[in-house]
Amino acid sequence: MEQIAFADRILLNKCDLVENEDELKEVERRIRMINETVPIKRTTNSEVDMDFILGIRGFSLDKIIEMDDAFLEDSHDHQHDNRVSSVGIDIAGEVIQQKLNDWISWLLREKGVDLFRSKGVLAVKGMKQKFVFQAIHMLFANSQEGEWGPTEERRCKMVFIGKNLNREELESGFMKCVAK
Repeated sequence: MEQIAFADRILLNKCDLVENEDELKEVERRIRMINETVPIKRTTNSEVDMDFILGIRGFSLDKIIEMDDAFLEDSHDHQHDNRVSSVGIDIAGEVIQQKLNDWISWLLREKGVDLFRSKGVLAVKGMKQKFVFQAIHMLFANSQEGEWGPTEERRCKMVFIGKNLNREELESGFMKCVAK
């Protein structure tokens, strides 16, 4: 379940052993309930074009920016499966860097086991660039990417995918980081 939730690619192998196309479609439907945008490649004998799995920049922060924030468009809760759900946060305004650092540290330490994936684009007070982050469980990476436009509304958008997610806890913790 966790592997599907934070997979950048899915290889659906042994498709030659399945007699009914509907069965394959059902497996793909169940995968999409957990990770709706992951590319799925049907394979036989694990044969796959290497371009499908190599050089995909799966943990690339640049790749997030290239996706023009589409991955954060949906800011409401989803139940992907009875064990996997997502929580989105989208607020106008800026966060204070130190408060954000403290909250993310707490979040990864205390909830990292239940957080399969986290990602976001945030406006940080005093920072001209967009603060972009991505985490898988307790592994965290961030960068400053692209400047906020002069007329662009400074916002904070994040998505958390995992199990046992509590929207109120995530939202209230994050709101303590917001500059007043």
